[in-house]
Amino acid sequence: MLHFPQPISPKAHAYFDAWAFPAILGLAAWMWRHNRKAAALIAANGLLEGTTAALTNFPPPGPFPVFSFRTHIRIGLVGAPVFLAVSSLVPGIPWRHRRVVLGLGLLPILINGLSNPHSSR
Repeated sequence: MLHFPQPISPKAHAYFDAWAFPAILGLAAWMWRHNRKAAALIAANGLLEGTTAALTNFPPPGPFPVFSFRTHIRIGLVGAPVFLAVSSLVPGIPWRHRRVVLGLGLLPILINGLSNPHSSR
């Protein structure tokens, strides 16, 4: 079986999520002036990301640690393609704004795919 490198520790992933949540909401606020549908998609992504991070038992754990980091990764790997599909189908978003939304949907696939669910670093 082919194994890909997983250099991102749970701790690093937790810090990335802590940084990403306000950054995504800031991006949604900025996008609101340009395209409200794109802004709504970005805000939904940010709220789901923030909720997932808050409920994950990272080292350090989120404020409400309900599920494991491994489950967090699985949620991201399933949720990101759903977000990409929905983002692709919403009408009325010009390409210059849609590519921002789609790029935001690709990041969780990359970050979760490179995260090591077994590491305790």
